[in-house]
Amino acid sequence: MKELLDAHFREAENSADDNGKFSLGFRMIFDRSHSPTKIKVTCRVTTTITDEIETTVDDPAQAQLPL
Repeated sequence: MKELLDAHFREAENSADDNGKFSLGFRMIFDRSHSPTKIKVTCRVTTTITDEIETTVDDPAQAQLPL
C-alpha cells in the first residue's frame, strides 16, 4: 500500500475540494486459492463535484388565496 500511496498522494491532494479535503480509497483482495496467498491492492482517487439548487413547489391541492 505504501507504494500506491506514494504514487498517488499528490494526485489526490490536487483533487481537494474548496475546504482542502480529499480522499484516497484502498481495497485489498486476498486470493487464497494460491500458495502463498495472493494479495491485490487497488487505490482509488476520485473527484466529487457537488451542486445543489433550492426552490419551492406550490401544493396543487391547496386553493390559491387572493392577496
